[in-house]
Amino acid sequence: MRRNTPEQFARQLREGHYNELRVALYFMIEGMHVRIGYSGQSYDLHVLPPDRPGFSVEVKWDKRAAATGNLYFEIENTRQRRPAGIVSTRADYWCHVIGDGDDAMLASVTLMRKLLKSRPFREVRTRGEDSNSRGLLIPRDWLSQQKGIAWIELPTVAEFFGELFRK
Repeated sequence: MRRNTPEQFARQLREGHYNELRVALYFMIEGMHVRIGYSGQSYDLHVLPPDRPGFSVEVKWDKRAAATGNLYFEIENTRQRRPAGIVSTRADYWCHVIGDGDDAMLASVTLMRKLLKSRPFREVRTRGEDSNSRGLLIPRDWLSQQKGIAWIELPTVAEFFGELFRK
C-alpha cells in the first residue's frame, strides 16, 4: 500500500486551510467576525455574530463526497483507539466542505451526533499504510431531507472581495 508522503500531507493541509478560509469568508459576508485557528482550540473557526454569543465551527473537507454522493464522518482514530472527528469535537457546529469546495453542509454538532445514531450507516475504514480512520458514510440525499441542516455556497477569495466592494 502507498504511504502518504510528507509533500502530499503538506499539500492536503494547505488545501484544507484554504477550505477553512472559504468557510470563514462565508460567515464574514454574512456580517460576522471570524477568528481562524483561534487560541489553539480544538476547532477551526470561532465565529462572532454582532447580535448574539459567538460559536465555534469544525471544518472538514470531503474531496470524494461530490463524486460518491456520500459524506464521510470520522468517528474513531484506529491507531490511537479513541474517538475522533464528529464524536470528539468540542465545536458547536460542523461544516462539511464538499468536493471542490463550492458548497458545504452546516449543522450543529448536537444534531449531527443525533442523526448519526438514528439509523445504521455503512461503516468504513480508510485504506493505506498510514491510514488510521474509521467512519460512517452518510448519503447526501438523506442528509438533504433532514431538518436543521443548511447547505451553503462558499465564496472564493476573489468572490469575497468582489462582494465586499459591492457592499
